Amino acid sequence: MNRLPAALVALLFSLAAAAAPLRWHWSNPSPHGNNIAGIAFHADRGYVQVTDHGQCYTSPDLATWTPNDTGTSKALRCVRYFGTRMVAVGESGLVLWSDQPETFNLLDLGTADWLESVAASPTKLVAVGDNAAIYTSDTGTNWTRQAVGFSDWLRGVAYGGGNFVAVGENGRIAVSADGVKWNTRSSGSTAHLSSVAFTGTVFMAVGDAGTVLLSNAGGTAWTKQSGTGATGDLGMVAIEAAGSRLVGGENELRLDTSFGFSSTWTDQVAVSKASPAPKATYLAALWDGTNFVAGGRGGLTVTGKRPTAGAEFGWSTFPSPTRSWLFDITTAVGTGTNLSATWAGGAVRYATNRTTNTFYVAVGDQATIVTSDNGAAWSTALTPASSTGAIYLGVAGDTRGLVAVGNKGTLSFSPVDHVATLVTNFFTNGAVVATVVFTNQVNALGLGWYAGRSPTAVDLQAVCAGSGTYVVGGDQGFLATSPDGTNWTARASGTTRFLSGLEAWPGGFVAVGDQGTVLTSPDAVTWSNRSLATTNWIYRVRWLGGQLVAAGQNGTIYTSPDAAVWTARNSGTTTWINDLESVDGTYFAVGNQGLLITSPDGVRWTADTSVISGKSIYGAATLDGRLVVVGIEGLILRTQVGAFPEPVRIVDWPKQPTDPFFLFTGSPDQRFRLDRGTDLKTWENGAAREITDPAGTFLLLDDGTNSPLHQFFRSVDLP
Repeated sequence: MNRLPAALVALLFSLAAAAAPLRWHWSNPSPHGNNIAGIAFHADRGYVQVTDHGQCYTSPDLATWTPNDTGTSKALRCVRYFGTRMVAVGESGLVLWSDQPETFNLLDLGTADWLESVAASPTKLVAVGDNAAIYTSDTGTNWTRQAVGFSDWLRGVAYGGGNFVAVGENGRIAVSADGVKWNTRSSGSTAHLSSVAFTGTVFMAVGDAGTVLLSNAGGTAWTKQSGTGATGDLGMVAIEAAGSRLVGGENELRLDTSFGFSSTWTDQVAVSKASPAPKATYLAALWDGTNFVAGGRGGLTVTGKRPTAGAEFGWSTFPSPTRSWLFDITTAVGTGTNLSATWAGGAVRYATNRTTNTFYVAVGDQATIVTSDNGAAWSTALTPASSTGAIYLGVAGDTRGLVAVGNKGTLSFSPVDHVATLVTNFFTNGAVVATVVFTNQVNALGLGWYAGRSPTAVDLQAVCAGSGTYVVGGDQGFLATSPDGTNWTARASGTTRFLSGLEAWPGGFVAVGDQGTVLTSPDAVTWSNRSLATTNWIYRVRWLGGQLVAAGQNGTIYTSPDAAVWTARNSGTTTWINDLESVDGTYFAVGNQGLLITSPDGVRWTADTSVISGKSIYGAATLDGRLVVVGIEGLILRTQVGAFPEPVRIVDWPKQPTDPFFLFTGSPDQRFRLDRGTDLKTWENGAAREITDPAGTFLLLDDGTNSPLHQFFRSVDLP
């Protein structure tokens, strides 16, 4: 790199990015939360996972996973490598193939039959699925359906010993040497079979009610295995080259190390193991030559490896703050005091800065409370011992504290609590060394929680804060208020309906619930019935964009300017809506099965299919133009709707020929490019890049040459 330190200039500015479609990212679980339906491995291309919502994730090392845009949201069910070509099959005759990372090709085979599995010989691919569907291909790009003499739906296929073996419902097993002519074989079982795998000596098939079958290399004679200990349905099988066999399914992961037709099975999720696998639903697995790799619901990825030859397998998984269901999310504001000290004129000079921290708080099952400053990185809060095992259903607060409510009257409070932290600075002035210790004040809001004095034992879900009052509501029309989040007074609601939503607005308070229930109050003490002419459950109500918006069962949406007059709106869906939010002038409604609809005014609603999961979403919140949603199995998704708070900035750049690094700062998910030029007029555009670090930093190694002696650099924000 031919650079002269004095001749290199960095231009630190950013060009504004244009509006773009929503781009969603997984924040939790790690590395993602899609159901893993298939896993494959290639020594040169690495690992690939395909999932329930058309997502494809790749990794070179099982440590870092990259989401890829496949161009489809249809379910992918299985993936294999055919040479170096990746081939996946799935919903309604979908075939996805790729020869290069990040480049995917879609094929539609013109059938409604789902393709559940695909296998590869050195020269042929076979895909199987619904209605005895069997397709063959010599390339992965052109497919032919083969006629067979049976109609059972097929769920798995494998290749080995010169034969393809397909398995399916009612114990169906079929064998073919070429993928064209198929012969049925007796399995000795009527159980539905879901998966099959092969090593150099045996086939193994698994299915419902813990069924495990073994066969010789020809796949002709099958023997049912006993003593597996499995009672749940099994959906995956993988075989170690040395002969160990791993099977898994719903709350099942079991290993056979007998290496033959006898069986010696051990439970891999048993708590007695030194390093057990988590108890979960496993859907896919493989042996990569060193590890068993298994994937399941909610993106769970586990690896099993022998620490030494002959030792039992130990299991590890990606850490996630939670996999508990999350039912609500809100935002909070914390303040603190930050002192800085400098040495000047032989004395220490102090400066005091008031700090403000806005953050997200989400609550859910198993007394789960998690927090995040940016929606990308999440940490678990400490909840009171009295709430152990409780289900938090709602959370809200103000500048004084946060209130979380849940089943059986669970009520917890997190107050504004400034914690002293000591900071030590060392200053040197000639021979004088000064040690200065000073105290900062950190706000523990949202981190520490205390049990509240709950006034009821009924389930609580609705919660809000406004005008110096906290309000909670729940089953049997229960309502209560508190001035401090600790001492509560029950209030007469005039209804026995379940109240699931509360909102403070400039005119007072609104509560909503089952059977079209709407209650209003100017002070949260005296309540009036404003129930709507509907039997649908009004699940949530929010004050957004200068109006009240309520939504719930069967896609119901109502708007009101004053809480007295409500107008029904056409949502365009019958799916249950669970929450509402407004970001940068756009209204968002989220709900079951990954529902997302948007509106410019709360009146006209349009479906949005950009969400990268089909899992149910229960809550939504926003900070700094970012929309964050939460839901089942620890689901946390984020997308930037408005402009990022700051442009991407160049904070360090090469100043020596041997210094090839650029350092950028911005926000997680922010996209940009690095341009370069010699005269501030003509620019060479760089490649698109994205900040993936939750801390918002990006380190770039510029390993190209730089022949011009004078250069300018600029970062340009991208949509």
